[in-house]
Amino acid sequence: MSVALHVRSSYTLLQSTLTIPQIVECAKKHGYKAVALTDKQVLHGAMQFYHACKEAAIKPILGMEVDVVEGENLFGFVLLAKNDDGYKSLMKLSTLLNTEQHVSLSLEELMLYTKHCVVITNGDQNKMETMLLKEDWEEMKLFLAQCNSYFSDFYVSIARNDSPLLKQKNVQLKRLCKSMEIKTVALSRIYTADAQDDLIFKTLCAIKQGVSLEDKMLNYSPRRYFRSQEEMEQLYDSDDLMMSNMISNMCNVTMSFPKAQLPKFKNRYGVSSDEFLKNLCHKGLEKRMGFKQIPQVYQKRLSYELDIIIRMGFADYFLIVWDFIRFAKTKNIYIGPGRGSAAGSLVSYCLGITHADPIRYHLLFERFLNPERVSMPDIDTDFPDDRREEVIQYVYELYGKHHVAHIITFNTLGAKQVLRDVGKAMMVPIRQIDSLCRLVPNKLKVTLQDAYDDEPRFKQMINSSETLKKLFAISQRLEGLPRHSSLHAAGIILSREQIEEVCPLIDVDEGICATQFTMEYMEELGLIKMDFLGLRNLTIIDEIVQNINAQQTEKLDIMKIPLDDEKTFACIQAADTVGIFQLESEGMKNLIRRMKPRSFEEIAATIALYRPGPMENISLYLENRAHRDQIVYDHEDLIPILKDTYGIILYQEQIMQIAQKMAGFSLAKADILRKAMSKKKLKDLQQLEKEFTQGALAKGYKEEVVHKVYALILKFANYGFNKSHSIAYGLLAYQMAYLKANAPLQFFTSLLNSVIGSESKTSEYIFEARKRRLTILPPSVNESNADYLIEQQAIRFPLLGIKNIGVAVCDSILKDRSINGRYADFYDFVARMATCKVSRKCIECLIDAGALDDFGMNRASMRASLEEAIRYAEIVKVEDQNQITINFNLVSKPAPIMIKETIERKCEAEREVLGFYLSKHPITELRSQLDIKAPLLIDYKGKMGKAEMFGQIERVRQHKTKTGDLMAFVTLMDETTTYDLVLMPRVYQKYIQYLIKGRMVLIQGDITREDSCLVKQLQEVTPPGLV
Repeated sequence: MSVALHVRSSYTLLQSTLTIPQIVECAKKHGYKAVALTDKQVLHGAMQFYHACKEAAIKPILGMEVDVVEGENLFGFVLLAKNDDGYKSLMKLSTLLNTEQHVSLSLEELMLYTKHCVVITNGDQNKMETMLLKEDWEEMKLFLAQCNSYFSDFYVSIARNDSPLLKQKNVQLKRLCKSMEIKTVALSRIYTADAQDDLIFKTLCAIKQGVSLEDKMLNYSPRRYFRSQEEMEQLYDSDDLMMSNMISNMCNVTMSFPKAQLPKFKNRYGVSSDEFLKNLCHKGLEKRMGFKQIPQVYQKRLSYELDIIIRMGFADYFLIVWDFIRFAKTKNIYIGPGRGSAAGSLVSYCLGITHADPIRYHLLFERFLNPERVSMPDIDTDFPDDRREEVIQYVYELYGKHHVAHIITFNTLGAKQVLRDVGKAMMVPIRQIDSLCRLVPNKLKVTLQDAYDDEPRFKQMINSSETLKKLFAISQRLEGLPRHSSLHAAGIILSREQIEEVCPLIDVDEGICATQFTMEYMEELGLIKMDFLGLRNLTIIDEIVQNINAQQTEKLDIMKIPLDDEKTFACIQAADTVGIFQLESEGMKNLIRRMKPRSFEEIAATIALYRPGPMENISLYLENRAHRDQIVYDHEDLIPILKDTYGIILYQEQIMQIAQKMAGFSLAKADILRKAMSKKKLKDLQQLEKEFTQGALAKGYKEEVVHKVYALILKFANYGFNKSHSIAYGLLAYQMAYLKANAPLQFFTSLLNSVIGSESKTSEYIFEARKRRLTILPPSVNESNADYLIEQQAIRFPLLGIKNIGVAVCDSILKDRSINGRYADFYDFVARMATCKVSRKCIECLIDAGALDDFGMNRASMRASLEEAIRYAEIVKVEDQNQITINFNLVSKPAPIMIKETIERKCEAEREVLGFYLSKHPITELRSQLDIKAPLLIDYKGKMGKAEMFGQIERVRQHKTKTGDLMAFVTLMDETTTYDLVLMPRVYQKYIQYLIKGRMVLIQGDITREDSCLVKQLQEVTPPGLV
């Protein structure tokens, strides 16, 4: 019986095809009782591996592969932890090797980490192999003696006996070791599951090294598969195999070391954290109540929450969050109103962590922190996305390096990525790969098998050649493997001790340290995650409020706006919600049109309703809302709980309240029921249903009613929404709607700044701004900045919104204007740009965008005069050793070439460089000239039924049906948006001659699917001489 002591997983990125489950599966398949995980310098898979082995009744051996540099020579070792102390040493060593630009490790340094580890030479292609092949026994003897003196449990590997040459050399190596009284052990390096996986592994190595499969420089080791015990017995001596067993018996990691703890919060008063938290909360509650008489319900709730928080040992957690939020406020960083279940905590509300009153909105503390279930608190905090890093940096500096870390995630070889990577390795033409990738459906977590099954053209292309079949087969085998590491979008962990005491660290980016384990293992290790979320909408709100406050003496506090503002509700009820967080999708707008929210609570309800699952109850919700007197409740005791949602269970908190009211559950136990229902824990549910039934019957409810209510909450538990989250996000949505309704100029300026670079969104928001009679001024080299600006009650278009005008060119224009003053005329501008090395192409884009219109020449004339202007610029440019200057006295300015300009050409050129028509849309002109009554395309968004549309053909895509007939998908565009048209074969053949990009057409059809119109009739519209 032997043990595999050298197994790499796919967490040695792009150097093994084995996932953790596959390693365990292979060990079980071949009858191994134990197996080791030895990834190169990292421990990413250690937690997953440990649990997977335990579940499969296989002994996990935790190890790591490391390289050591002695002089100019590289040596490799496999380290195996003998106990928890050895495993902790590996975590510290891995952290050392992966942080702070640690370059190499010496034998002496390695010795410091191996007191509780087995150390084995790894038999890799390094100096050890060179000595072996050259039979340099003297040097080998010196090296082995040195290792034996450094390491208490040192073994020499007898490796790669599948090579006849190395098998022969290993006999001599073993003889040398015996003479030196150094133990030897069989060590088979394992990177793949089966002998047939060589091509798969070779391809993976080619991807890692960025070369093709045919490249002679490709470095990969063949036949590194998981061998059976019989194969191992044929290759290795029985004593070396027995030694692997003995080593396995020595290795007993139990992971029973102490968990991490939160840092102790230090307050300047020297009082305990418990006392300090109480004082802060009582002062905060007084402030929240306006320093008036505090109602008894608030006092009781605060006392109850504080008791639980202190008893569970989480006072420091709340103080740490309070402190970094306090820091953010001192730096004028806008904090979100809170999100998730934390909004159900009165303590959070008193500390200013959240801004929704949990008592007013009937939010439950137990949904956030359950005293009957040991669970970590989880407070997510939203910051403006451009200032989030300031807060994280504060936390880093306050608690110290290796006490704060981001959380790692892994980007995997997804369907399109794996096709590109494997295609490159196989030298498949890039155009062919592009075509293949375009056929992969654009949906979340799509797999190659999904594409093959769901997209006939993808399947057809794969089967069109043996090369593509091979590409597909290899890609499927590699799909889903980790490709590179990344960072969790928001998670930060803190620890009182150095984090590597329980979890190794790695630098993912320069100066950004992350855990080596993914998020699901943090709680098990005692590491509490805090989410620092960067929310673009907070940046927008913050910018709007700053712009408002810069222009008025009475400062706006967004947290103190009235929640019953008439303008705000008029805006929302009209579904005028473009640009409003959570409320701007077409589906949400349709719900708002039907619902017409009349209170803040109803805005929060729309957020909870518009989700898969609750959507089914929208009609019932609206029907009940319209006829409240007809709502039938299963029992009158449900009325106080469900009346605000018109008899519908909409929120998770309502499930908890029903369990409390009817079954006599504590809210903590009711939360356990809610969680068991949502996670479908059948074993727990059977017991809880029994307890619910017994409790309700004991309280006098009829059995029929009890079973009916339980069935009702079981149905809704699958998709009930967290009310705390709904209220918090409802507050954000309301704030944005308030700003849109009361400060549209500032609102649209900031909204447009948030989408610079997105042509479709910019076009949509500009259209919306103009609907509110806001003026959008064209770009101007004398007036514009990099961002949108408010200019005399209008919005000035930015230079960065023009194609080919990047940050460098924009900075050059603005810097020269700042130093040398405004640009006097066209020739002055071109000459000054020549000193900044701004290209001709950039100046042409500025002309076409209208950014030089201030100079009194039309755009066609400026384009015609540009060649002469560039020659003039070269003449007046004076270069010396240190700088470039301009001397306008050297020669007089040339006469401009004046030519006539057509509106059509001007508009098209403008569209080319902006992505849309800014100054005048030709369709608007044509609509007016021909008195076309067809509604705007944007009015059809989210609508169904018959439609009449007018617009310009932007794109035509021909498609062959299953029967071989041709049909077409057409993109129609007008001044507001684009719309998808479908022409079935008969209609397509009838109108094919009109389907040319740029043609104006009027169509009639049916909208049968959202935002897609089936064309019945089409008519070309000819401009009556558009100039």
